[in-house]
Amino acid sequence: MSATLIDESALPTVTPTVAAVNDSATALRTSTDAVRQAAQAAQRSWSGIDGVLSSPGATDALSDAMSAATGPADGLATAAGSVATALETFADDLTTIRRTRRSLLADIEELRARVAASDSDDAVPDEYRAANDDLHARASRLHTRWRTAQDDLAQAIRGQIGGAPRLFPTLGGSMLAAPFARIDFGAASRAFRDAGRLPLLAGLAAQGPDALRKWAADHPGEAQRLLDHPPSTDDVKAWWAGLDADDRTALVTGLSTVVGNLGGVLYADRGRANQHTLDTELPKAQARYRELSGKVFRNDELTPADRAEYARLSEIVGSLEALDKTLLAGTASAPRTIVSLTLGHPPLAAVAIGDLDTATNVTVNVPGMGNTVAESMQGWAGGAENLLMEQKNAAARAKADQNLATVAWIGYDTPEMPPSVDVLGSAKAEVGARNLSGFLEGVSGTRGWKDGNHLSVVAHSYGTTTATLAVAKTPVANLTLLASAGVDMRVPNVQAVDVPADHVWASQASKDYVANIGRGSVEAPGLGFGGDQPINTWNPFTANRSHVIALPSTHPLNPGDGVWGARTFSSDTQMIDGRVWHGSDGHGATPATEAAIKGESRKDEDHGYLDAGTTPLRNTAYTSLGYTPEGKEIR
Repeated sequence: MSATLIDESALPTVTPTVAAVNDSATALRTSTDAVRQAAQAAQRSWSGIDGVLSSPGATDALSDAMSAATGPADGLATAAGSVATALETFADDLTTIRRTRRSLLADIEELRARVAASDSDDAVPDEYRAANDDLHARASRLHTRWRTAQDDLAQAIRGQIGGAPRLFPTLGGSMLAAPFARIDFGAASRAFRDAGRLPLLAGLAAQGPDALRKWAADHPGEAQRLLDHPPSTDDVKAWWAGLDADDRTALVTGLSTVVGNLGGVLYADRGRANQHTLDTELPKAQARYRELSGKVFRNDELTPADRAEYARLSEIVGSLEALDKTLLAGTASAPRTIVSLTLGHPPLAAVAIGDLDTATNVTVNVPGMGNTVAESMQGWAGGAENLLMEQKNAAARAKADQNLATVAWIGYDTPEMPPSVDVLGSAKAEVGARNLSGFLEGVSGTRGWKDGNHLSVVAHSYGTTTATLAVAKTPVANLTLLASAGVDMRVPNVQAVDVPADHVWASQASKDYVANIGRGSVEAPGLGFGGDQPINTWNPFTANRSHVIALPSTHPLNPGDGVWGARTFSSDTQMIDGRVWHGSDGHGATPATEAAIKGESRKDEDHGYLDAGTTPLRNTAYTSLGYTPEGKEIR
């Protein structure tokens, strides 16, 4: 007997809709059938392969390999069909449960109306106790039925995963936890589909790189999907670890454009893959570019397609040549590896300085406006190497591990230099943030690091707009923001980024009058003494900047402002431990480094934030390792 009058809270919350569950079952069948069909199509496509491979018995071996490769795909589709059937059964149960809940709720509301109209002061008048107890009992039975339906479906999914660990990704956490409303049916469907690609590729790799090249040529959409929607880093990591050396080499050379960008693959192997892409694509692009350049020189008429290809090849050739020169500048103490490379518009890449597979801390450098792989990678990698060398010095002074690595990441389409107004908007930062989050998550996943541990981000100019959007969702251990072009309003303060307290730093040189333009403020020198950070307090006695013109910016927040909340350090010339460290003489990140690469003479005042021997570089080396600029470890 219950002493409380029943209300809707006694009923289970049933969020999933029947239509959504049935749609998920259909999507799961369709997507995994597509994997099976792709494997079967690949098997059928080997007619004529003897024209490519002349090794005796190669054609028969490839046919056998394709038969073996279809096995995992068939098994995946069959198992997924079982899960789809379980989803359909769950949908039927859901129909009954939702109907029963509606009926119960109507009865509850009717009883409560009768009690409210009665003259009794009791919570449950005697004449309604039996009806109230009956409704409580019915509600309890509905809870049991709802829980059982969820458990049955969860067991069906777990049964399929447990039976084939090589085929299925781990569907853990909220995907199988009550309440079942939190299950991401779409993600589950995509995960089943993506999981089928890995064993298929392993089967092809066993027959050598030519088998993989033919698969990619015959199924360009599937190869591209591996780039656009890759399997989870954990799944790739486990799969890659299970391959032998010959299979890995086949994948590195036969599917280099995918393997070179796949989170979970060892970075040394990604480097080999991207080196292969560079070595094979550069001479082809150069030859075609020369051919089209000859037509331009002779004033031959170019078709619209020729003109588009000419522009695209100009980007690709310039980018690959710049990467080639960047790698040649590596040394034994600071080896360089291309750890991501895509040849879209524009080409994007990341170059690691140091060993990403063994480093105890990895710092990713994020550039700002006007940076491209073709025009900027050499200088940006030089800045990353400058930071690595200074980090090692800082680590040595702190008696910490010096096995460190930095990454020169040009992984997004940065805004063009003015007069373009892109730098005042957040559109390119949003895309860049998604790319940066994916790269950071890949590093953490590949290395087995949790919660952003051992991972730092250093960003410059518009890169700070990009980086703060990224780390608002993706955790890192340390964040340093140099010459910030502004933080988006969606990241209103330092608490909005997923970085430990006191590990977020910002700095702008007193001679830098460009960074603030990105924040929408054109400024001139002020008369006040506002400290080592440019600040406009609107008080002529305290402000060291005066406002000239306001511009419309979607990222007006200054991370160095006390209101936003980052800790700050100086980027001006300082005497530290008896040594003069140059301040940044403007907004640039690496003007001195770039001049040295080009063999140009430079003026003594031409120093940037990440040039060797500068105050901002020294201070950033400490903050990116979790220390104050004074060398005190931040707890």
